[in-house]
Amino acid sequence: MPASATGGGPAASSGAGGRGAASATGGGGSDASASSGGGGGSDASASSGDGGGAPAAGLSCSPASDEDDEGPLKLTPVVSGLQFPLLVKSAPGDPARLFIVTQPGRILVLDEGAAEPTTFLDIHELVMFTGGNGERGLLGLAFHPDYQDNGRFFVHYSDKATGGDTRVVEFKRGERPDVADPTPVATYLEQAQPQRNHNGGSLEFSPVDGFLYLGLGDGGSGNDQGPGHSDIGNGQDLTTLLGKVLRFDVSTHPYSIPEGNMTGEGVRPEIWDHGLRNPYRFSFDACTGDLYIADVGQKLWEEIDIEPAGQGRKNYGWRLMEGAHCFTPAKDCDPQGLTTLPAAEYAHAGSVIEDCSVTGGYVYRGSRIPWLRGSYFYGDFCSGRVWTLRYEGGAASTPVDRTDDLGSFGFSISSFGQDGAGEVYVVDFSGTVYRVDAE
Repeated sequence: MPASATGGGPAASSGAGGRGAASATGGGGSDASASSGGGGGSDASASSGDGGGAPAAGLSCSPASDEDDEGPLKLTPVVSGLQFPLLVKSAPGDPARLFIVTQPGRILVLDEGAAEPTTFLDIHELVMFTGGNGERGLLGLAFHPDYQDNGRFFVHYSDKATGGDTRVVEFKRGERPDVADPTPVATYLEQAQPQRNHNGGSLEFSPVDGFLYLGLGDGGSGNDQGPGHSDIGNGQDLTTLLGKVLRFDVSTHPYSIPEGNMTGEGVRPEIWDHGLRNPYRFSFDACTGDLYIADVGQKLWEEIDIEPAGQGRKNYGWRLMEGAHCFTPAKDCDPQGLTTLPAAEYAHAGSVIEDCSVTGGYVYRGSRIPWLRGSYFYGDFCSGRVWTLRYEGGAASTPVDRTDDLGSFGFSISSFGQDGAGEVYVVDFSGTVYRVDAE
């Protein structure tokens, strides 16, 4: 998904004007109740979805090793020749396979030791994909925590039949583990998309509460000009799902609303966090349950938001803020008591190939690079730069630039990935998946 100043990819798209009505239909949904969710966090939810709990077997939750001196890193090619790859994941209870999501509408599976991937699921006929310079397509994949037993998984895609509206649909594993049943099980969420960009992308189950989380952008165009709400935009408008992280319980269909989501008069009960521009990639630390959100900026700043496990109902600022900086108004805004500022940010200018669009990654929980255990990987789509940081004691460390070690400068980093052993992968939109290894 190429990113540019005018659109594309996980893009920092400024776009031109444009408004459209945004509506959503979903299942279930409790009515809003008493308390409002402005800034600040909530305690972890009282109820639990199917399958939340202990970290998956094979991951290492021990701290970084003091016995190993930090050394150089490298990128090891795993598979190449792919068509617009966007994501790499493993399925719970199935560490021998990597699943690769491609934007046109296919999920591939690479068996351990195999030279080439095969097709796990092909839904390209359902998916709106207009080429590699667009943001629509097959954008997200989440395996149910009990996938090993129930075979359930969910996809997030732009629906061709409606001209690109968001769909979250359940599918099921087939009789063989390398092939899914191509018949959709159920549609869980439908969200109108007024523009072609800022669709978000990530779809993840929390390892703590077992609920399904979805990131949606602000509806596209520029300056978050939400219909009828030009004074606040969709990011701050709690009556729309756009510009939010959503949280719902898919143990039933239609979905139900877990306790702990935002509440209040007119507030959509699916909302977990708000004030986001385009949370194209977020992930949970598989060991702590902390939520790491990479929110794509518009003109000047890219941000990483880090949310301790269970502490939702955060306002991350858009469009009052871009990163930790005033956006609307451009000066003298007052985020105090209203917004949660980013844990880390970086500016667009400052490198030979300018940074322009943050791509979120994963907290490393593998064994190949013991000194990086607990470090969060993220990068930039336009420059190919990769950083790591640590989140400890409620604060993020100064990011460390790993680009020279990895040789990723100039890559189009559309995503990262993580396997069942906690190893981290870098996905180059040009068609190659790499594993991060010690030199």
